[in-house]
Amino acid sequence: MVLVPTLGPVIAGTEEGAEEFDTEITPPDYAFAIWAPIFAGVAANAIQHAVRPAAAVNRRTGWWLTAAYGANTAWSVAAQANRFQYTPYILPLAAAFAGTAHRRAQAGRPHGPDRLVAPSSGLLFGWTSVASVVNVFATRRRGRFAPTTRSGRTAARLAVLGAAAALGTTIATSRRGYTPIAVAGGWALATSAANRERPVRTRVFNATGAALIVGTTAIRLWTDRRCRHRA
Repeated sequence: MVLVPTLGPVIAGTEEGAEEFDTEITPPDYAFAIWAPIFAGVAANAIQHAVRPAAAVNRRTGWWLTAAYGANTAWSVAAQANRFQYTPYILPLAAAFAGTAHRRAQAGRPHGPDRLVAPSSGLLFGWTSVASVVNVFATRRRGRFAPTTRSGRTAARLAVLGAAAALGTTIATSRRGYTPIAVAGGWALATSAANRERPVRTRVFNATGAALIVGTTAIRLWTDRRCRHRA
């Protein structure tokens, strides 16, 4: 997952070429710097799994994370091959696998390096959830919900709010690793809201989604702090 998108363009001279699929809800270029901590989390989790393969959290999440990493790699391969007609089906699967791994990482009481699983999967889940919505609308060039139509723009804005609500629900129901979800998902929406090149209405929808995620996370942090204080 880390090597294909980073070394593929260097070795094979390919590129993902997503610039031509820009939409109103696409985050600005600098927002994609989030992949640096995502890749770091993936690498750290891979090392953790290799060192402690028998750990309970690895048994619960291993295959789901393998599927998430594999799907993200497949997305990069499809994008570099200019097969964007397949990417709207691949990326939601990647997000679903990462989300399932994150949910399964909630059980038990992991210790030491085993605690890496929930944050790393949460970071990947948070970003790919929003990216899945963007990718679906970005690759629609024709039809009622194409990004250039009024109905397409409205649907895209509502879908962004839907993704924010889904992430907020996951944050509210997670025992650990929910802050990375908020960081990744909130970053995607906040940077889009700050993009002055986008229509005001689109920026408002993105800002509302980011506020929903931040507010839910703040409530969770406050609740956890009270619980620890009482304990």
